[in-house]
Amino acid sequence: MGLSDKTVPQNSVIKLPNGEKGNLLTVEFMKKVARDRSKSPIVRQLACNILKQYRVPSMHYAQEALAIGDWVKKNFRYVRDTRGVETLQDPLMMIDQIQRGNGQGDCDDHALLIATLLLSVGHAPRFRIVKYNRFAPSFAHIYVVSYERDKKSPVKRIALDAILKTKPTGFEVPHQVGQEIPA
Repeated sequence: MGLSDKTVPQNSVIKLPNGEKGNLLTVEFMKKVARDRSKSPIVRQLACNILKQYRVPSMHYAQEALAIGDWVKKNFRYVRDTRGVETLQDPLMMIDQIQRGNGQGDCDDHALLIATLLLSVGHAPRFRIVKYNRFAPSFAHIYVVSYERDKKSPVKRIALDAILKTKPTGFEVPHQVGQEIPA
């Protein structure tokens, strides 16, 4: 059962400067949305359902992060934004789309949903923005990184790039420049 149409937020379209400055402003906006929406009972219930579906034992935080990243990867289709327009979808709207069998968005939508779900169950995700060419005027991609551990194991860095549909969850494409920003 989906959210009622009255409770489903719409996409946000904001005017941003070009280049890295626009990238960083986008991430700042994403942080605010992720923190706000992570408090929603709908988001927390979905995150808990994912952990149950993946049979993640209590206090196995690395497995929790991998489960949430894998679930988004499997349930949310990659679709580019309209050319020249940066569109960010509200996580509640994305959840509603997924429940209706029509979840789709670009890399920032995937990252925003993963970060929101992780925040809702006590994780401290980071948005990672990367350049594949160090001389590019702006960052080319965004995904989530989480530093987690399971019980007594050492802390593990986990890349959650849900647009990599043919790679295992946790795989990270090599890049020349990257920056991590706490969600």
